[in-house]
Amino acid sequence: MRIGLFINKRKEKLSLVMDILFKYFSKSEIVFLNELEFISSQFDVSIDELNQFKNKHYDILIAVGGDGTTMSAIRSQYDHNKPFLSIHIGNLGFLAESDLNQATISIENLKNNNFQTQLRAVFKVSVNDTDYTAINDVVIDRGQSGRMISLDVEDRGMKVNTYEGDGLIISTANGSTGYSLSAGGPIVSPDLHLFTLTPICSHSLMTRTIVLSKESKLSIRTPSNQDKVKLTIDGQTMLELKKNSKIDIKIDSKKVPFILFDESNYYSKLKTKMGWYNSRNK
Repeated sequence: MRIGLFINKRKEKLSLVMDILFKYFSKSEIVFLNELEFISSQFDVSIDELNQFKNKHYDILIAVGGDGTTMSAIRSQYDHNKPFLSIHIGNLGFLAESDLNQATISIENLKNNNFQTQLRAVFKVSVNDTDYTAINDVVIDRGQSGRMISLDVEDRGMKVNTYEGDGLIISTANGSTGYSLSAGGPIVSPDLHLFTLTPICSHSLMTRTIVLSKESKLSIRTPSNQDKVKLTIDGQTMLELKKNSKIDIKIDSKKVPFILFDESNYYSKLKTKMGWYNSRNK
């Protein structure tokens, strides 16, 4: 078994996870996918060796960092579509299956092929004839303008709504605990293949989140009288849109296989991350 490794070099606890990885996998069994100069200087691997390993086949993709690292790893390696494990050493880590405390047992389970995978949906986003992949969400907002924005949304040619306010969040189930949740959207089990549309500071008090099926194909049109509308994918890719731009969003046919272990407990993760504690939880 060979692993593809994607890291965030700015995380202080990275070396602790690397030590665990090197305990179970030799350096020749690890395909280093980013930060090659950093890895060479910190972990005694020559650049020549790293370049030699970089493009070789691997069986499992591992990201070590926070949720941002997780999304960057998935997008950069999306064409390979390998089982994916995120080891969280960041602040929140909703997308991670493991953390520093669980890293040893998680990596041991990987080595022994003791895991399952759960297919999770991602978006294919088309803007001005360019395609993007969204793991968590697509956000369209008014950018630097102080004016309200009006967004026309259609689903397979049928008018959904005209959203007026500060913008709109289109989220995958996987991204439901992100920006969408902060804006009043629902928490959705990450294995569901669907869309949620959540308005940002809607001008209408009656406009609420709508949940759409995996068959939906959304087309969103920006205002014809408003320039510099901002589109953000996963909080990382930002585009400035011209007047009357069209954004097409659908669920990609290819899903991301997230690794789960026998002890995985989605509800326990929710309670821990969301702070759902009361006297009965103690």
